[in-house]
Amino acid sequence: MDARLLVVACVVGVVTATAGCSSASVAPRSSGSISLAADEPAPPAPTPAPTPAPTPAPTPAPLTVPTPGPTPGGMPAPMPPPGWTPAPAIVRCPPPACAPACPPPLCGLPCERCEGGWHIRAVGGITTWFGEDPADDCGYYGVDVGRSICTSCWSIDAFWRGHTAQFDRDPIGEDGGTWNHVGIKLTFEKSFGGSRWYGWVGAGPEYFWTNDYLHDDDGFGLFGEAGIGYVINRHLRVRAGVNVHAMDTSVGRQSPLDDGESRWLFAVAPVIGLEFDF
Repeated sequence: MDARLLVVACVVGVVTATAGCSSASVAPRSSGSISLAADEPAPPAPTPAPTPAPTPAPTPAPLTVPTPGPTPGGMPAPMPPPGWTPAPAIVRCPPPACAPACPPPLCGLPCERCEGGWHIRAVGGITTWFGEDPADDCGYYGVDVGRSICTSCWSIDAFWRGHTAQFDRDPIGEDGGTWNHVGIKLTFEKSFGGSRWYGWVGAGPEYFWTNDYLHDDDGFGLFGEAGIGYVINRHLRVRAGVNVHAMDTSVGRQSPLDDGESRWLFAVAPVIGLEFDF
């Protein structure tokens, strides 16, 4: 009997609880929020977080090749990007040191292009004499043999000169004979502005002797020369200038009383010459 009453009491309690729960209503789900019964206030809807704008990807800088010199506006040249390897530099040969109007290989002198070598010159002209008891004008001729030094356009030459001369003589009227001069000279040459035209000057000691005079003589003297020249080609040139010989000699005294007494004589010869280089 007691067990039945207990069962009935349990059933009545369950029915009562069910009836209380039925008064609550569940609102349908909408917009992701849940509505509760009227006796429970609904929580406020959450505010959506702002969506950040997408950041554009950085654009890679284009490869640029630096150029020498200032850019327009005086701005410095752009720096090369990392990893850029410059192209190998092109080494250009310097232009020849020649005048524009002079076509190579006739430009300047061979020694100015460091092309030293041997040369032979032949000269000829007329001798004019100066000093006490001078001689009459006469023929003049000679030869040079030498070698140029390419680094300085100096040359060392051995030379020979010869000429005839007639002196006034008392009482026979004339005393004639020949002169010979040999020596060594230094000669310097330089082109005019790298053109085919050039100047030259030289000087050195000499030894002279005479033949066929009533009173012959020999001795030492001085030799000098200067002039201009023109380069025809690598092996041929023409020259024009003056040769000078200074001698202390007793040859050709006008008075027999002065025989054996020396004086200074100067032989000046305007000459033209031809040079062959090899």
